[in-house]
Amino acid sequence: MKKFKIPAVVLGGGATTGLGAIRSLGRAGVDVYYMDDETSEAVYSKYCKEYFILPKASHNKDELKKALTKLHDLVDEAVLFPASDSYALNLSDLVDDLSGYHLSTPEKEVTDILIKKRRFYQSLTKENVPHPATHFPETVEDVRKIGGRISYPAFVKPSISHLFYQRFHKKGFVANSEGELLRYWAFTKKVGVDVMIQEIVPGPPTNHVFLDGYVDRNFNPKALFARRRLRMWPISFGNSSLCISIPVSEIMSLKERLFSYLRSINYHGIFSGEFKRDQRDGVFKLLEINSRTSAWFNTLSAKCGINLMLIAYLDAIGRDLEYSEEYEAGFKWAFLRDDLRSAMKMMLNGDLSSGEWISSLQGKKDYLLYSRDDQRPFIMSLPSNVLQIIKSKRA
Repeated sequence: MKKFKIPAVVLGGGATTGLGAIRSLGRAGVDVYYMDDETSEAVYSKYCKEYFILPKASHNKDELKKALTKLHDLVDEAVLFPASDSYALNLSDLVDDLSGYHLSTPEKEVTDILIKKRRFYQSLTKENVPHPATHFPETVEDVRKIGGRISYPAFVKPSISHLFYQRFHKKGFVANSEGELLRYWAFTKKVGVDVMIQEIVPGPPTNHVFLDGYVDRNFNPKALFARRRLRMWPISFGNSSLCISIPVSEIMSLKERLFSYLRSINYHGIFSGEFKRDQRDGVFKLLEINSRTSAWFNTLSAKCGINLMLIAYLDAIGRDLEYSEEYEAGFKWAFLRDDLRSAMKMMLNGDLSSGEWISSLQGKKDYLLYSRDDQRPFIMSLPSNVLQIIKSKRA
């Protein structure tokens, strides 16, 4: 295997996103250092050359700058890969202070547009990209007016998702009536959280399609990979617990729509766009775009034959690349703990049988934690995962 001289640094992401990024780069011959706020299963990967636990680095750009400056004692140069929104935001503030580091992410202005959801949905409106109807109330009177004309349930969604999730451990609040809408609005205002009111696009998990890829430093697309969600946890407003790679030929219209939008904002870097087909009119609505690596982006694409992490790495160090969307379709990715929790809930609701669940897991697969060539992260995760499953049964 070819060994690359310039290492990579994965920033955050834990056992979900961080571990996959480490494995995808390490298997390709890149030495990988890992930095995060707390210890996770990612640090046990054999592909993690060294790790650093720095509790304040993701939330404080000065601490992050200090940590990256100190890392120069070990490496002269490296490619940086943020694996969480907080690292991506802080990294975008430090672009001019990162001598010796190569970035795989867009400039600050573009990062802000994608991470700060109020700006994101306003930009989608400007570019005429179909998306869930979204309202931006400023006063309680605005909320009353909106609440009187929208359909329920409605989603009270934060402008900065990762900060909201850190505090409430959910993606937003579901309001089933105007009264609930007003209560959630008052609560978020009290705690100082900027929120929007958004329609909920109806349809099952299989209506979600994700387009992952990379746009180079000259704003030219260099890779595209598509996958479909099969199940998620939590079963409403959750993350994929089982998904499958699909051919680009199935989503050609979404490909053009996404690339057109990315060009309009001068996007460069890794991207992961989420669309959902609205079962009311059949239109795919763009829900969000991540400007960083994600759990599903990482190892599944590489297993299918298109290593998106390596493509981003090579562009960051100045290699010229040809565009690629050639990969194997029908390959699945599973987070078994959360997929079991999702399946149990669906069985209780009468939406899935045990036979259907077992059948859905057949075929070629990649797993979030388990890997034949890198087993320690899975072994170290067993106690906490068993506890989570037991809690799900009791809920």
